Amino acid sequence: MRRVLASFFLLMLFLLIILPSILARSCSIPAPKQKPAVILEKTPIISPAGELVLKVFRHDLQAREEMPLEEYLVGVVAAEMPAAFAPEALKAQAVSARTYTVKQMFAFGGSGCSQNPGADICTDPEHCQAWAGEKDLLAKWAPEEAAQNYEKIRTAVRETAGQVLTYEEDYIEAVFHAHCGGHTENSEEVWSTALPYLRGKNCSFCAGSRWSQTEYIFTQEKFLQALGKHFPALPVAAAGEQLLQAAERSASGRIKSLRLAGETISGKEIRQALDLPSTRFFWTYHDQEIKFTVHGYGHGVGLCQYGAGGMAQAGKTYPEILQYYYTDVELVTIKAP
Repeated sequence: MRRVLASFFLLMLFLLIILPSILARSCSIPAPKQKPAVILEKTPIISPAGELVLKVFRHDLQAREEMPLEEYLVGVVAAEMPAAFAPEALKAQAVSARTYTVKQMFAFGGSGCSQNPGADICTDPEHCQAWAGEKDLLAKWAPEEAAQNYEKIRTAVRETAGQVLTYEEDYIEAVFHAHCGGHTENSEEVWSTALPYLRGKNCSFCAGSRWSQTEYIFTQEKFLQALGKHFPALPVAAAGEQLLQAAERSASGRIKSLRLAGETISGKEIRQALDLPSTRFFWTYHDQEIKFTVHGYGHGVGLCQYGAGGMAQAGKTYPEILQYYYTDVELVTIKAP
């Protein structure tokens, strides 16, 4: 009898306590594995001019922050050019961005950021240069590529540390853009000043890449709606074909001005109204629609970033790239102010 009771007790113990515990463990969802932290290489970048500190206005934080020049440039190159580009293109971008920055710095006689008094430069790409911090870069890059991308960009900045472009011993306006669409532009066609080192150049190196040719189709309604936001005086019932008339173009084929409903407007204005990537565009009409074919992205002056990528892929060095897009410039090393 005792043996039967003992067996019954053991059976109940198994059924009520041990078995549920086993089942609970087998059905539980395993805790997700944490992604390994990305370790970024941060060996200090030494400049021949010593550590130059600049005041950067962070437009995302609406605050001013001090940064070492070369460390700031890592964020600029990472934001302005794809990390997948060849190293020589990244170096060309680093030199252009450094020249652009140094020319604005108070320490080198620059006037600083015109929109943010007291700052050398800002991070608003619509006004100065784009810039990205580590948090933004890690969010943009795949975890398995982040460390390699970051080191590649730091190497481009490190191997060009202190190098800038001059024309007749003055720092140049080292402007750049994403894609020229086949031909860069003279500075006076976009801004008011003709600069001898910002001359339009034929550029086949960006051909066949992103932004070489894009198309945008508008119905009559959407076309008028887009224009109406910027030009409220337009006749609402007008047909798209009657609105747009013959354009005046620059030597590179960009729209300088055109006639819109009898009024003359600039290429910049029509580009902004229709949100087109470039003023190097053409249009056709078909079945109550208007199609814009656009070549390039950006203002088209100075360094063509996709062109630099193509030149680097073809074996050109960064000095060759820079001296192609900026006419008669010298590559020099800055001295401490």
